[in-house]
Amino acid sequence: MSRVLPFKKPSWEYALWEEVRQEASLISKEEKEFISSRDRGKSGESIFWQKGGRAQSIEGMRRMDGDISSNVQDDNYVYDFIGLSLDFERWFDRLEIDSSGLLEEIENYIGNTRDSEMMKDFGKEWLEINWSILGRAIGSAIANEGKRNKFWFSSGSDARRSHDFWSRMGEVTHRGPTGINYVSSEEWDDLTAVYRQYDFDPGAEIVRSAGHRPSAPIFKGGTESGAIYSMNPLGVQHRNRMNDRYRGAKDAEEFAFFHGELTFKILRDAMRALKMGEEIKFALFIHGLCANHIMRTSVNQQKIGMHLFSNLAVRRLTRGVAAIPVPDISQDLGTGFKMGPVLQILHDAGLIEWYTVGTKTVDDAISRIKSI
Repeated sequence: MSRVLPFKKPSWEYALWEEVRQEASLISKEEKEFISSRDRGKSGESIFWQKGGRAQSIEGMRRMDGDISSNVQDDNYVYDFIGLSLDFERWFDRLEIDSSGLLEEIENYIGNTRDSEMMKDFGKEWLEINWSILGRAIGSAIANEGKRNKFWFSSGSDARRSHDFWSRMGEVTHRGPTGINYVSSEEWDDLTAVYRQYDFDPGAEIVRSAGHRPSAPIFKGGTESGAIYSMNPLGVQHRNRMNDRYRGAKDAEEFAFFHGELTFKILRDAMRALKMGEEIKFALFIHGLCANHIMRTSVNQQKIGMHLFSNLAVRRLTRGVAAIPVPDISQDLGTGFKMGPVLQILHDAGLIEWYTVGTKTVDDAISRIKSI
């Protein structure tokens, strides 16, 4: 059963938001924190994301949550809507207005860096955000941050294994005569063999370089002596930023505990740079974050990252959809993670917009759309 929009009507997402956006309000801090603290169960089962909407006031939501001491009898009911942060619009606008100029600026900047030889021919790939990998990285960070804040109990061991792998690869990396850091084929095979026993295969991510080199973790090359493997310099820079924020910690277990917090701090830095008109810094921070992500992300983490955040970006880029109803998203995702904390983490990181619209306004808008 549909909750807000009828099934099989994806084109109505755009039309619906255009109809109701003038009546939309930004969610209040109090609403957001209450929902995050009270939301429980799987995303599709939450009392806050059902057909008919949720109470807008805190007292009304208390009564929905079974608090019979609440004396609220009548309340305004609303639907929640979320969309990709409007701060991304500056990136989209720059690509539309001056993509050639931006590409030239990035290439000039990269040309003056230490590892420019490895990245000199990326071309227009610099201007492409790898939204699916970014979503996976964000999903992993959400799972980790939610555990740290005790929203849920488990976030997996991906962050620990990833940090441990990058540390070990750094220990066996050589500086070649051309200035490129690398490990030999034999060293690579020895290094990855251990991790494959735990269903963690860094080698599988090498294929990413064929489709989008700025976000690829590892570059495979060749010399007279055989194959060599090099870390993406942008990924190295990302890890250096994380280590600097965590005072150079080396312990994988402890570092992994703060993986989500550190990731979102860097994402906030990237978004702040974009706001200030520093598109180059934004692009390199995002590419570096994606290049660092080689985790064997679970299906649930993909749902709250790639299937949630990345889909918001895809909808915005392909169909101009600025916001969609949360009840429909939560039903489609069917993830075991609590949607309230997930949305709070994304909103606090500045990655999404979160609105509320009165249920009557939404229902009337859908009736008008149906009649067209």
